[in-house]
Amino acid sequence: MRFCFPDWESRHGDQDALAQAWLASQEFAARGPDGLATECVLCGTQARLKLHGDPASPDFREGLVCTGCGLNTRLRASLKLLREQLARWQPAPAPLPDLLARLGLRPRLPRVYVTEQATATFVWMQRHLQAELHGGEFEPDWRRRRGLTHALRRMGGRGRVVFRDLTALDFADASLDGVASFDVLEHVPDYQAAIGEMYRVLRPGGACVATFPFTDQPTTLVRARLAADGGIEHLEPPEYHGDPISGGILCYYHFGWDVLDRFREAGFSQACMAMPYSLEHGLPYGMWTLMAIR
Repeated sequence: MRFCFPDWESRHGDQDALAQAWLASQEFAARGPDGLATECVLCGTQARLKLHGDPASPDFREGLVCTGCGLNTRLRASLKLLREQLARWQPAPAPLPDLLARLGLRPRLPRVYVTEQATATFVWMQRHLQAELHGGEFEPDWRRRRGLTHALRRMGGRGRVVFRDLTALDFADASLDGVASFDVLEHVPDYQAAIGEMYRVLRPGGACVATFPFTDQPTTLVRARLAADGGIEHLEPPEYHGDPISGGILCYYHFGWDVLDRFREAGFSQACMAMPYSLEHGLPYGMWTLMAIR
């Protein structure tokens, strides 16, 4: 099951179903899902979930981890949506696949940019996503990127970590089939420029799948902004999130439903907040994920 709404008003037109999903998820936590067997949407087999933290105040988004793939619920939900979108770009099976392979001919895989690289999530995507995958980290120092490359390979990943700036990407116009951003956009002061770049590099029909702190309120909360002198003006108590480079990075925004307007203003033909929901597959209430189609 999936909830999907294009705006705040339509989200409130389905209050009863959302309330039932929330209540069922609270009961799910009360049963103690530590070690609960479920069919993981990524593993595709029976796996076990581990709920970290206080069961009385469950953090389903970050704290409910599949012991099979090692990913939390936020990532499992968003990667499920990404795979569904990329399936539209998968080529039909070749009639003579063995012959084509001997000739060195292979069908084109969908091209996907991920706004991270030195992470376990990127390694999982390299291993399991049927795509030509491109990553990057916002780290201009080549020495630190070399260290991140070593970290990537220790996790079992491939390739060399490269520098990429989400507000000025090095991809050609309309050259990608997908963009995936998992809790990165809130750290970009000029996030609207980042949205514009994601639109620019996607082909018509290409998909952006993104997670970020989401308030489920009409408007975005601006926690901090860049001042005229180049410094940072804090409008809320500073909030830092973990990242593979610095160990803590400032959060500028908690996004509301108006973020969908920013995607549509950038040119995306469709934008919605989706919530995959299935307790049988370890996806409780609350996994809001942005989906936008160019």
